[in-house]
Amino acid sequence: MIVVSFGGKTPKVAASALVADSACLIGDVEVGENSSIWPGVVIRADIRPIRVGSNSHIEDNTVLHGYACVGDNTLVGHGCVVEGSVGSGTLVSNGASVLLGAEIGDSCLVAANAVVTENTKVPDRSFVAGVPAKIKGQVAQSHIEKMDFYVPYYDALVKEYKKQGIWNR
Repeated sequence: MIVVSFGGKTPKVAASALVADSACLIGDVEVGENSSIWPGVVIRADIRPIRVGSNSHIEDNTVLHGYACVGDNTLVGHGCVVEGSVGSGTLVSNGASVLLGAEIGDSCLVAANAVVTENTKVPDRSFVAGVPAKIKGQVAQSHIEKMDFYVPYYDALVKEYKKQGIWNR
């Protein structure tokens, strides 16, 4: 992993976390227990601290910047941009953007390629989709089942990567 100190702050990664060699962490970054940061991810905390909670997974080529914060047991899909906050137990699907000041609640689903515009507040258990993203309703049981699959899947994947000695620090 590429670790860069900025403003006297150096990223901190829990020993149980998995971080790809090609991921770049800059400044006041904290990655929680059993979380994963996959190839091409950039977490750039040069504005304010950025936290990735425990058991959360940030997939390939995603960028966290600005006021980004990711709760526990959350999955941020491939190629996302997160500049706002994402609650716990939430799925941000591939290609979605959560712009500066946006707040996604707990147990939400952000659809693929959605753009949650600046300062938007999304209540807990909401399903949002579109450009700009709109609340389409509450998370359905089928969404919950999908979300319940992903985090344990990534938890197991982290353990397997570590077992095989891939990206162990």
